[in-house]
Amino acid sequence: MQIGNREAISIRIPGGPDWLAADDEHVYIMRDEGGVDVLDPATGAVLSSIELTGHRCQGLGAADGSLWACSGADERSELFRLDPTTGDIEARVATTKAYEQGHLIIGFGRVWVLLGDGSSMVGIDLNTNAPGEPIPLPIRGTDLALGSDGVWVVSAVDNAAVEVDPDRGVAGRLVEGLDRARVAVEVPGALWVGGAVASYRVDLATSAVTATVDGGVGTDGGISADAGGIWVRKGGVTLQHLDAATGAIIEEISAEIGTGGDILVAFDAVWVSFHNDATLLRIPLSY
Repeated sequence: MQIGNREAISIRIPGGPDWLAADDEHVYIMRDEGGVDVLDPATGAVLSSIELTGHRCQGLGAADGSLWACSGADERSELFRLDPTTGDIEARVATTKAYEQGHLIIGFGRVWVLLGDGSSMVGIDLNTNAPGEPIPLPIRGTDLALGSDGVWVVSAVDNAAVEVDPDRGVAGRLVEGLDRARVAVEVPGALWVGGAVASYRVDLATSAVTATVDGGVGTDGGISADAGGIWVRKGGVTLQHLDAATGAIIEEISAEIGTGGDILVAFDAVWVSFHNDATLLRIPLSY
């Protein structure tokens, strides 16, 4: 199907396809009805499915040779470490993961999880699968992003982002004034934050907001990055491709397809999920 000037692949995935993640071999998508699909990065075809038991729980992450997903709710939630090749559950970690967190960030030897109402977070060791000590936060986090020097916590409640030192286990610099900050991605020299009505470029050297781009991610969108740009997704298919250094709009793509979901840049493509429409799009980066 044609999306903007690109020939996209549309993949039907029943069960509420939502959160996206990728490693060096595959793209993964978590279904709201429970379970994770392993996708061919070239075609989007479902290679295998891993079913999870329990109530719906947001959260998916893949990196450093591990795949993690969430199942259950509130005090009964668990993180599952999965083998994407066999579908086996390699570990189960009980946690009170914050419901709204959709991206299970993996870095610094741990998978990172917001706890409870988002007022603290914890890292689970990839070697032992054991959680460390909770880290208090100065904001109520709603999602996480991996940085070069730490883990970023964004808060749609407190309109802010804070950088957490993973080794010292303490919160560091705080950036405020980010209206309903929902998601973020770090690129060289900057943190880009997707708010409900605007996207913000935060300069890493000064912690100042150096660009504000109208649009944002709404209440059900996302943000990702390619080699030199930022992809902002709002609602169905409303995409902004921004210059990562200046915030200038490179292109805008819009199509009437469906509701919101996640966005991910991986394997030379932009992946866009539609959780209420059983659809996943693979849009090539090149025309």
